[in-house]
Amino acid sequence: MIPVRFMGFYIFTYICVAVFLLAVVYRIYRQLRFPLHVRWEIYPVRHEKAARSAYGGSYMEETDWWKFPYETSSANELKYMAPEILLLRGLRKENKRLWLISFPFHLGLYLMLATVVLLLMDTALTLWAPSLSAEGGMLRIGLGGVTVACGWIGLVAGLAGSLGLLYRRLSDREFRLYATPADYFNIVLIMAFFLCAVLAAAFADPSFDAARAYLAGLLTAGTFAPGYEPGQSIPGAATILLASLLAAYIPLTHMSHMFMKYFLYHQVKWDDRPSSPGNAIETAVSKNLNYRPNWSAKHIGADGDKSWKEIASSTPKDTK
Repeated sequence: MIPVRFMGFYIFTYICVAVFLLAVVYRIYRQLRFPLHVRWEIYPVRHEKAARSAYGGSYMEETDWWKFPYETSSANELKYMAPEILLLRGLRKENKRLWLISFPFHLGLYLMLATVVLLLMDTALTLWAPSLSAEGGMLRIGLGGVTVACGWIGLVAGLAGSLGLLYRRLSDREFRLYATPADYFNIVLIMAFFLCAVLAAAFADPSFDAARAYLAGLLTAGTFAPGYEPGQSIPGAATILLASLLAAYIPLTHMSHMFMKYFLYHQVKWDDRPSSPGNAIETAVSKNLNYRPNWSAKHIGADGDKSWKEIASSTPKDTK
């Protein structure tokens, strides 16, 4: 059992993890409660079958398409989403100069998540399957090597990327025009985490043994004592606090797009489910048509009194 004075680190992390979970659940719940989006019907839709996805086609090309079963391809979705999420393919295509600094930043975050997962796996083996993780065992050696590689590459890439993004925001006039104080705060907070973690790893924990021990303490409420006491160095203490804080903070901000983007793809851009009389889509559309929007665009005539159904069935006003 670790001394009581060190339990504050674990308690703080527990609170931050609880905030993270609650925030993620709330965001997803809120998203699912939103009205049905305006169905775009734009292509390509990435879950089309192989033949049509090659040229961006649609199942609606078929004669009497509504008579056939609605089929999708998860493999085609994955082929598109994996490079888009992991390699930022769209940014590289549209703005390669920005991609050169944004990709290391995101890579650092991804590898930090992977490092935590690997450390948790190693810790779980140590705690609950010691025979599989006995010292010298090939499984532990391999897991430890991959963990160290992911950790160091992630730390260096994340620090370099966050420094590059901060410099770009400060030096590029176009970035400054729409950057908000929150944008600067976010990047500085993440950069501070990477900086503290690099210092802690370089001078005190190059093999991430202390990080592994901290996770063991988290999983056992401090009862597992591998001769480690959290926060023994200033960079180490700062890393624990900043990592915990980021876990709680990210889902409360627009940075939650890292997991909320799923809904943009699947409920907005790629939602091509057919609608038929009496199904859930028709019910949702009927509900939307009864809303009474209040927009400032005069030509729409959304004055708060007319419903969408009345607006959509009327002639737009001439505002000249």
